[in-house]
Amino acid sequence: MDLPKIYDFGSGELVELKHLEKTFNISRRIALKYLKVLRIQPLYIGDEIFFSLPTFNRIMFVLSRPGSPGFIFPGSKAKQNQKLREKGFLIRVTDEILREAQSPRILAEMAAASGRNDAMVKKLLAHPTSAEAKK
Repeated sequence: MDLPKIYDFGSGELVELKHLEKTFNISRRIALKYLKVLRIQPLYIGDEIFFSLPTFNRIMFVLSRPGSPGFIFPGSKAKQNQKLREKGFLIRVTDEILREAQSPRILAEMAAASGRNDAMVKKLLAHPTSAEAKK
C-alpha cells in the first residue's frame, strides 16, 4: 500500500498531496485545484507536493458546519448545477471564511466537537486574536 507521507514539524502536520488523491479518489491535477480554491498554498519539497493538514481541517470545518453556505469542489458534477449557485453555494473560499478559520473560536469549536479537554477550549475562547485585540 502506498500511503502518503506525513511530517510533523511541531506546528502541525504537513501531508503529501497524495492524501487528497486517495481520500477523495481524485487526480493530482484536481487535488491541486482543491488546494487552490481552498486558498492553501502547496509546499514543493523535492519531487513531492505537501500541504498543511491543520489548515485544510480548519477550512473544511468552517465550510461543513451548520449554517455554512455550502461548497462545490472542482471536478464535482454539481459545478454545472446553476440552482446550487443561486442558493449561494461557494466555489472558492472567501476572505471571510479564511478569517473565521484563523480564529481561536474555530479551534475551540473543533476541540469541543472532538471531545477534547474543556480547559483548553476555555483558554482558546479567552484569548482574542491579534485582529480582535486591535478593534
